[in-house]
Amino acid sequence: MAVSKKKLTPKKLKTAGRPSKENGVNVREALIQAGVELLENTSLEDISLRKVAAKAGVSHVASYHHFENKNALFSAIAEIGFQKYFETYQKELEKTDQDFKGRYRALGWTYFQFIMANRQFARIMFGGMGVDLKNHPTLSGVSRRTYRQLHEIIRMGQRLGFLEQGKTREKTLASWAMIHGIAMLFLEGRLQMKNDPKEMENFIQTVTEYAYIGMK
Repeated sequence: MAVSKKKLTPKKLKTAGRPSKENGVNVREALIQAGVELLENTSLEDISLRKVAAKAGVSHVASYHHFENKNALFSAIAEIGFQKYFETYQKELEKTDQDFKGRYRALGWTYFQFIMANRQFARIMFGGMGVDLKNHPTLSGVSRRTYRQLHEIIRMGQRLGFLEQGKTREKTLASWAMIHGIAMLFLEGRLQMKNDPKEMENFIQTVTEYAYIGMK
């Protein structure tokens, strides 16, 4: 399976320029859309609310009615990223037997693919831009779902006898650290992507399996 670079975007705007009632798009949605589009070729550090407002076709002042600062906008974009991640995981899960091993391998591969294909989104979603989750409860709730997802898989492994009982939280964190760590090694160029997509998938799934093998 290839690591695709699908654009992570909400519904496209029907017309360019200043949002209006005619095209059914409100200003907040237009600003989020503009931020998503800027992420395609602009670094996070270079994005500002002024640039986002200009791209959305609204005034800089108007942007502050919806987002108090850049991090507030990033929080809204991150929510879109998490929803896309969960959708991708469900599609990957459909290709498995949905047992413990299938769920565990699918989650590891989905996590890796998502980060590699959506690098700037990953920086926002997983803490790279310092978005304070305490100030964004909706994002906090959706981001915790990634932990709960893995936690439920670990509990399944314990119920079915694949993993030892006890210390479920520690085992969840160890698995997350393993999966996230291998993705970061590739993201930072410490490891190089393999040319054969299937070989790449097998490599990532083998690495993630070692995490639960160590917990048996």
